[in-house]
Amino acid sequence: MVQSRILCFLFLTLSSLIGRTPVWEVINPKYPSDDILVAGFTVRDFGARGDGNSDDTKAFQSALNAMAEAGGGTVFVPEGKYTIRGRLKIPNKVTLRGEWKMPSVSDTMVRGTILQLYAGRGSEDGDSLIILGLSAGIRDMSLWYPEQSATNPIPYPFTIEQGATNNATFKNLTLVNAYQGIKIGPKTNELHYVNNVYGSPLKTGVRYDSTTDIGRLEKISFSPIYWSGSGLPGSPDVEVLRDWLKENANAIHMLRSDWEYVDRVHIEGYQVGFKVTQGQRGAANAQFRRLIIMNCKIALYVEKTNPYGMVFTDCYFDATERGVVLSSLFDSVVLFSDCKIRSRMALESNGDGVVFMEQSEVISGNIELKSGVISMIGSKLLDVRSKIVIGADVSGAVFAGNEFAGGNRSVENRAKPEVVRISSAPVELHEIPEYPISFKNQFVPASDDLKVVMPEGSQNMREPIQKALDDLSHGGGILLLPGEDYVIRGSLNIPTGVELRGVHDVPHHTSAGGSVLHFYPEGNQPSITMEASSGLRGISVNYPKQSIKNVLEYPFLIQGRGSDIYIINVNASNPFRYLDLGTYRNDRHYVEYLSGSPLKVGVLVGGGSVGGQIRNLQFNPHYWSRTPKNNRFYAMKPVGGIMRSTGALLWTYQKENMDAMIFADCDQQFLYQNFVYGSLYGIRFTKDNGNGPRNLLSHGHGTDGSKIGVFFEHGSEQITMVNSELVAMSSEDKIAIKLGEEFEARAVLINSMVWGQPDYLAVVESGILHLQNLHATRYGKGISVENGRMLASNINYLYPSTSHLVAGEEGVGELNGVVLRGELVMNDAAKQWDVDLVVNRPRENP
Repeated sequence: MVQSRILCFLFLTLSSLIGRTPVWEVINPKYPSDDILVAGFTVRDFGARGDGNSDDTKAFQSALNAMAEAGGGTVFVPEGKYTIRGRLKIPNKVTLRGEWKMPSVSDTMVRGTILQLYAGRGSEDGDSLIILGLSAGIRDMSLWYPEQSATNPIPYPFTIEQGATNNATFKNLTLVNAYQGIKIGPKTNELHYVNNVYGSPLKTGVRYDSTTDIGRLEKISFSPIYWSGSGLPGSPDVEVLRDWLKENANAIHMLRSDWEYVDRVHIEGYQVGFKVTQGQRGAANAQFRRLIIMNCKIALYVEKTNPYGMVFTDCYFDATERGVVLSSLFDSVVLFSDCKIRSRMALESNGDGVVFMEQSEVISGNIELKSGVISMIGSKLLDVRSKIVIGADVSGAVFAGNEFAGGNRSVENRAKPEVVRISSAPVELHEIPEYPISFKNQFVPASDDLKVVMPEGSQNMREPIQKALDDLSHGGGILLLPGEDYVIRGSLNIPTGVELRGVHDVPHHTSAGGSVLHFYPEGNQPSITMEASSGLRGISVNYPKQSIKNVLEYPFLIQGRGSDIYIINVNASNPFRYLDLGTYRNDRHYVEYLSGSPLKVGVLVGGGSVGGQIRNLQFNPHYWSRTPKNNRFYAMKPVGGIMRSTGALLWTYQKENMDAMIFADCDQQFLYQNFVYGSLYGIRFTKDNGNGPRNLLSHGHGTDGSKIGVFFEHGSEQITMVNSELVAMSSEDKIAIKLGEEFEARAVLINSMVWGQPDYLAVVESGILHLQNLHATRYGKGISVENGRMLASNINYLYPSTSHLVAGEEGVGELNGVVLRGELVMNDAAKQWDVDLVVNRPRENP
């Protein structure tokens, strides 16, 4: 009997251990996906039923915990209705992923994986129901409150929260009827990623605060149609729901966030579509594109920004009462380019800040300023009844090259006559080019065959990994490396049609670990070479022998060798040179969320490559300085504070040596929301094989803490940069925008922000620089045009200076719409320029 009990105990223990070992498999979800889903557990493995009745909370949490203990990865939730009566914690480096049918305006039925949530009823300020750990994610599912009412909504806490310091991903979600949706902050946090989220949140859809490294909101749609058309029991009439939202709900509420990226956000039917207020740690700066707000009471409300301001490109503000409201605390700048506003009151500015508008339209409604400055260039008032009312305390109003349906009578001046300046002369402006969409719906290998290789202690794993890759080369497939440390002495080659994958299903940080390749290079080969149509996803990389005190000049970490390669959610702590897309031609390359701390070169694109995209790149020294503690493979240990000890050495080295992004011989390259902190050149356009970049378009580029923000060294035809933030900080020769002496093309920058400690805002040695809507918080000696030509429209110099414009004998140009404190200071050569419509504000600092 005793022996039987012992055997039974051993069997149960063994079963428990077996249950904690992931069984990695490819899962074919019912609905379309942009990748191949690989999971180590399903919640059904741990007893979840998904029958709509049984409480599955414990089963979910057990599956998530087991995945964390196994080194991280994806827990799959098959289609079904899962009752969650408690709260869930998604641990570090774990993703909870279901099956999800993306809703559309024509089909809002909820299908796939549905979490039925019950906890927190009546407690608006209670703990969030689902909390995400470090580099954790939740994706591909719908979240629904069965007990919620549209006629008398029940308060609940936030549904999902970023709980850890950095990297939380909320992707492919329908927040059917959450009272409060996604919460980020107010504890300090970084690197949130909210992507492809829909729903009808009843009080707040997304609220975020205290984000100090770059957050991203992409493809969000909140409207009453998603709950009313969900097909779920108790779905309300759309007009009943619309009445509630219009009187009570804010769709998105941004508090303190540094440099937030917002793109393709659609809000319909809320009291306030997008609300910006001060947070616990101050105000925000941000950039927006395709912020489409319709049928709200107030489309956009801005209480205050930090001094660096906000830019809006290709946005649409439609409201029943007020389109854009700037509060009495607003004292910085907002820049609108190619925007449209329609409301009873189109724009109301109550503070002392600056409003720039270029190539924008007021479809209906008035613009009213109580104080501050407005400059409109190349814009339109389409309604003959629309007026621009200039209050008695306004210090300047500039109108150039506009079309007003009511003519000059559309401007009602209540200030001194000299405050308003109108010019009917046309202004040379460049339209924003068409943005490309992803050229593929999926980035997947040639087949879904799956191989798994586990590490063997500290042994060299190069041969078993390369053998597995080669075995897959005959028909394609996926090689998965579970969440462990892998020693690689030498290099790896990913064959055509093959994907090398780690456990991270979302963007991640080095501090989270995961599937980490520790490279010990041999010879001059790149550590990873990628053949045509191969992929790299969810991997982290480290060089154990690298030292910031004795930098080793390793070859590139990754080298592309053909067309259609894709690199998604890849992280590296300390590559000397990171990604080479220039030695070979790499047409249609796709790079999404490449992150890390490179030392010499971040990304090189050239070789005649056509049609490539680099999106959401993120470079920051903390990817090395925050590597995991007590891990013998990492040469730099975490340091206290923001940057001390070896971390400070790293940042100093990067500012003097690192070329973050280099673009040479390439055509139709698209850059999207890429951010660099600490470099010699934040982005550089140069040449190889005698050719520079052609038809290159950059949206949302950010250079922070670098010597040269953007360097136009070489180029062909035109390079266009939209929504750029350029912060020059280093020892000397700090310039935000530089056109070199061999640059023979046109550089167009639309909606730009400059600050930091630049010696010059811009230096033009050759070529043409065209600036449209630029806010300069700090600008040193201003703009120097030694040779070539510059055209500038709507330039705001925030602080006083001893110099704004310096021209050489061969430098020519014109300025329209200059706002500054005090007088415009120019040298004798610059005084010969065509400078018009200057607003001189009081000299006191804001």
